[in-house]
Amino acid sequence: MAMTVTNSKVHARRQKVFRSVFETRISQPTPLLPATEPGQPFGGPSAAFLANTPRLTHPANDQVRWDRAWHVVTSRIQLPSSVAAEDSFGTLAPESSQDVDDAFRSSLLLVLNPASALPNASHTEDILSWHSQQVRQHFVNHVLPLLAACTSQGDHTQVLLTSIRTLEAANRQYLYGLSLILRAFHDEDAANAAVVKFRRDLHAVIGNSWTQGLLDALRDVFNRLATDILKAGDMQASSPEPDREKDSEASDSRGELLRILESLSKVGLAGEKFQTLFAEVMNSCMDAFIQRNYAGVWASSDDFGASTVSTVFSGCMAHLGDWVENHYARLTVEVFSRMGSKIEWSDVEMWKNVAISRLSTLRIHELFDIVLSWPESKGGVEDLRSAVTTPQRRLQLTDTFSAALQKRLLQPGRSTLYILQTYISMIRTFHSLDGSKVLLDRVVHALQLYLCQRDDAIRIVVTGLLSHPKETTPEDSKGKLVELAAILNDASLQQRRHVDDDDLDWNDMHWLPDPVDAGVNYKRPKNEDVIGTLISALGSSDIFIKEFQSIIATRLLSGQPSIQQEVKVLGLLKRRFGESALQNCDVMLRDIQDSKRVDAAIGKSLELQQDQDGNSISFHSKILSRLFWPSLPKEPFTVPETVAEMQRQYEASFEHLKSSRKLNWLDNLGLATVHLELEDRTLTIECKTYEATVIYAFGQDEAAGEQGPVKRAFNDLWQQLMIDEDLLEEALAFWVSQRVIRDIGEQTYVVLEKLEDDVENAGADAAQATGEMEGGPPSPRKAKGMSAKEQEQRGIYWQFIVGMLTNSSPAMPLAQMMMMMKMLIPDGCSWSNEELQDFLEEKIAAGELELAGGKYRLPKK
Repeated sequence: MAMTVTNSKVHARRQKVFRSVFETRISQPTPLLPATEPGQPFGGPSAAFLANTPRLTHPANDQVRWDRAWHVVTSRIQLPSSVAAEDSFGTLAPESSQDVDDAFRSSLLLVLNPASALPNASHTEDILSWHSQQVRQHFVNHVLPLLAACTSQGDHTQVLLTSIRTLEAANRQYLYGLSLILRAFHDEDAANAAVVKFRRDLHAVIGNSWTQGLLDALRDVFNRLATDILKAGDMQASSPEPDREKDSEASDSRGELLRILESLSKVGLAGEKFQTLFAEVMNSCMDAFIQRNYAGVWASSDDFGASTVSTVFSGCMAHLGDWVENHYARLTVEVFSRMGSKIEWSDVEMWKNVAISRLSTLRIHELFDIVLSWPESKGGVEDLRSAVTTPQRRLQLTDTFSAALQKRLLQPGRSTLYILQTYISMIRTFHSLDGSKVLLDRVVHALQLYLCQRDDAIRIVVTGLLSHPKETTPEDSKGKLVELAAILNDASLQQRRHVDDDDLDWNDMHWLPDPVDAGVNYKRPKNEDVIGTLISALGSSDIFIKEFQSIIATRLLSGQPSIQQEVKVLGLLKRRFGESALQNCDVMLRDIQDSKRVDAAIGKSLELQQDQDGNSISFHSKILSRLFWPSLPKEPFTVPETVAEMQRQYEASFEHLKSSRKLNWLDNLGLATVHLELEDRTLTIECKTYEATVIYAFGQDEAAGEQGPVKRAFNDLWQQLMIDEDLLEEALAFWVSQRVIRDIGEQTYVVLEKLEDDVENAGADAAQATGEMEGGPPSPRKAKGMSAKEQEQRGIYWQFIVGMLTNSSPAMPLAQMMMMMKMLIPDGCSWSNEELQDFLEEKIAAGELELAGGKYRLPKK
């Protein structure tokens, strides 16, 4: 019971508040009673009686006269109670006769001035308030349903037009009744004030009666027209020759938009809700313009003509400011001027700042793509440099870029070469964006840590430094970091400015103060220094120097004609790490240079040796200081006697020349040029010394009594040459690939005197392999027969293992490798742990894998 009483009181209080604002009760036209004679029970004195009788003698009759006058006026201006069509609220009352007009005017004068004309009337009302109230009720009961029916049409333009026509018809009806009332006004100011008040109340009713369908239709139509108008400022339209078709389309859309706006203003739909909707439309148009014109378009200042707007910005930023002032602000001014509002210059400046802020946000999210496209994306960097000036913006830039870096680059699937190339582009891009290097230091830590986990990072950097950019083909550049070699050979990129100890260059006309967000121990870099930044990111200097020594040793022993690039890289590293840290490399280079002189001197004293066919053999060597070179692998084997004789002579001459030193031959690291004469062809092939020794063993001298091509068994070669089995397998595989010998099974190889023999015997080899698969004992050094599907599966698994050991972790135990294969291979791994272990052991035997500390890893090359 108590809850019911409380709810009743709350409801009554709400009704009271509502009635205090809106008049909910409305008087209906007073019914006109028939004239009766005095003394009759109903009716009252006739109108003639009342008119001819002095008022003072009949004070009670003032109320009767008021009621009759109220009936005449309200009956005339009463709105129709039914609506038949959207543009018909009932026909307007026709011009009546003079008597009726006189009666209406006289009655209207009594209704408008009851205080002076009928002072004794006890109950009077305001006719203007009564008309406003009946307009409200009529709008709610009849117009709103029509507007709801209009929104059911599919086309938004048609919805908007029919809604406007409906409201125009309602306005004509409502204003007609007001115009009849205003006929009796003699004071023009009072009449104008009444019109203004009525229109304000009517527009308030209409403006607060938006339907969702009408909102959607108006938003769609205005968005389409505004987009067509603002497209005239697109970058494509900024060419010297204007696009007449686009200008004509924009002009037509502008005229249509302003006509619709005028209609909306007349019917009362240009109020606060419309202004909010228009602001939303213009906001979306600005976003669409920025996305349409500048997303992925990094035009520099040179790509634009002279801007008509005086601004500190350049490139896309300047073009955007010009568009805001000459297109965006112009349309907004035209719209708001028709609604009676004014746009200040401060508003235009605010819109410019908003647009430039949004473009800078777009560029911040595009920064990773800008880095990947450097230097073609310099225009995007110009936009960022001119807009990202506050610590908050700089923090947003680094946070966004760090997230993109983690998501798009620092992944196991990315190769180390690609990561390093991206890092170089980052250094250049961020140096152009922020010469202080503060922004780069914020985003690079995760990348540097990730690179330190890649075992091949240092090798790729050193190989790139040692490459020759002018001699590198496009195919080679895809696998090498040739950008570093280009930087190293460009003197302008390696210049260092010599300044005073206080690090101030008084002649620097481009000096800038340190950024406010720099750290306490911040020191401004002198230049871009791509190579130095990259080397510093790879971890300990000792690790880098050790890897550099290993790589440069391999290059110096490769037989390349010039070591100029090595000398230049070594000089660069000396400036960074010091002379003492690279002393061994100095000795290595000096050994190569001294070897040429010593070899030339010893070569004059050597006796010419001939091979088994009587051809002269030339012999050269590189003499290395054992203590200063990295540990080089020594795989001894028996070299041909002619070569061994030349080695003995070379040793004797060297000991005579250098009495305190002795030679120790590393035959497996040498190179040889082999000249082969077969029945149908002659070949000259450069190969390794152990490969040359193996093919030399197929000579005719030991097989003079044999008929047909020379054959050699694997075990016989192994015992004859005393060579490591892996080297022997590699050498035989090399000559098979060169189509000099052919594997005929059972670890036996035969010289391929004629190429046609290889084709003729291919079928026999296939049949023999099939027989072994079906039941014959396989060769101990020949892989078991397997189907093509199994071979394909083994290839896929091996590629996946190489990818894991290259990009994910440099070394993995068997269990972890099996787990990752089962999780990440799309169809799963069908092997057991034992099968995977057998496969890995095969790869270890082939030299493609290593096992150290219970973990598998790829061998360093």
